[in-house]
Amino acid sequence: MGTGIQKETLGIGIIGCGVISNTYIRDINRLYRDLSILAVADSDDARARETAEKYGIPRACTADELLSDPEIRIVVNLTPPAFHTEINRRSLEAGKHVFCEKPLALDLEEAEQVVKLSREKGLKLGCAPDSFMGSSLRTCKKAIDDGWIGRPLYASTNMLNAGVEIWHPRPEPFYRQGGGPIYDMGGYYFTALVTMFGPVSSVRAMSRKGFEKRTIRQGERAGEDFVVDIPTHYAVLVAFENGFLANMNFSFDVFSTEMSMFEVYGTEGTLYVPDPNMHGGTPRIYRKEQKLAQCFGNEILHGDTAYELPELFQNVGEYVRGIGVHDLAEAVREDREPAANGALALHVLDIMTSVLRSAAEDKDVRLRTSYGGGKQ
Repeated sequence: MGTGIQKETLGIGIIGCGVISNTYIRDINRLYRDLSILAVADSDDARARETAEKYGIPRACTADELLSDPEIRIVVNLTPPAFHTEINRRSLEAGKHVFCEKPLALDLEEAEQVVKLSREKGLKLGCAPDSFMGSSLRTCKKAIDDGWIGRPLYASTNMLNAGVEIWHPRPEPFYRQGGGPIYDMGGYYFTALVTMFGPVSSVRAMSRKGFEKRTIRQGERAGEDFVVDIPTHYAVLVAFENGFLANMNFSFDVFSTEMSMFEVYGTEGTLYVPDPNMHGGTPRIYRKEQKLAQCFGNEILHGDTAYELPELFQNVGEYVRGIGVHDLAEAVREDREPAANGALALHVLDIMTSVLRSAAEDKDVRLRTSYGGGKQ
């Protein structure tokens, strides 16, 4: 007979029923029996009702009704970024723990106020991305911490794609203030690097706008053009407090590339990191001995093949969301900080806003915040 203690089931309310809500709801329902989605809300009442019916969620309601429900302990904020601060504040004021889709806010000062409010209220605050908690990136972190590539020196990352309109039926917000490749995708790469190598000290960036207009490719509005308001390509240099350096590219203007997505270079070898937007994936290692063996004709070690690393734990899928919500629930039960916590999200937002400022003002920018939860 089992001796495990039954966990308290925590009620969840989701505000925002856009595209990403489908992934959150799917994965919370299939992976976490101790979480129960009790209600969904959206500014579009019909969309909220459709989502509730699709997934068998008991209630579709307004945000005010959701926040007044005493059975809902955790609010998952999946609204567009421009509304993150407002919904985070309202949720905390209502006495709810909060997990917010990235970014925590569009402005560092607003994010600092949200973090301060959560502490004043004694409530847990978490924020995406949480993919650094998945099987692939945790395997990479262990390989680094265990010295498989020696002392880490540099990283190179390339987030290069053809833009959100290729797959999203309503892409315009991604090309207005608060959008762009840094806000949309930068958080995955910056969070992965910070949790592996510690806090960032400064950034230097340049940016360009590749196209003045773009065309929607999916949904009922396919073929419709819209205007681009912001830069869509960034070249970024990132300096870390411990001396580590990263060379990073982010773009919505690239139709095809053969550049490696994410590599880490150390004194003893190279680590090939899977897509940080994903939960799973197979890391690979190339050791210095292999290269040296080519010089001395050692047939046993000779070769340019990078060897696959087995993931530390079960891969439950590559594109997965919700592990951060579950960890926040565990943090509520255990009275600890969640792994994807407000301080981490604040530092990552500081990196992103510093990149935007550096590109706009054509200068190096030093960060205002630090973070103590990564590898120092």
